[in-house]
Amino acid sequence: MRGSGPSSVMQRAVRLSLITPLYYYPSELTIEKALKKADKEGIGYDAVIKYSFTIQDEKLVISRETSGERSGYTEEEKKAIESGETIDRKKGEDMEIAAGQYLFEQLPFIPEEKDLSRLILPYIKKNKGSFFVRIYKESFLECIMQLLFPSP
Repeated sequence: MRGSGPSSVMQRAVRLSLITPLYYYPSELTIEKALKKADKEGIGYDAVIKYSFTIQDEKLVISRETSGERSGYTEEEKKAIESGETIDRKKGEDMEIAAGQYLFEQLPFIPEEKDLSRLILPYIKKNKGSFFVRIYKESFLECIMQLLFPSP
């Protein structure tokens, strides 16, 4: 059936070249905690959760590794990122999404953490690996969720 199942998920994904790393202040987050915090924060709030996955006995196991957040970027930092310049890491920004190649998908909805397995399954090519979930407050009423999978 066209437009359903894992193949439709893959059609939304694109290759992303992250030219500059994105830095975050470490914070203990789950998807639910990040969304609650985003409700209270201003536009530009940015949270990321890094997960690892393994396939054990034909079962996908996902574990949270680390997470971080930031209140947003200054106008100067936004311009630097958009033009491919590296922004300086601030004191305490100990978590990062490293510069590099990623398979990127912006989800059309915000899933619950328990549904991540179903969403990432089409991207898994090895028995173990990692991925990022990024939550970004785009406007006063809207947050978006993105999946980033490191690519070789």
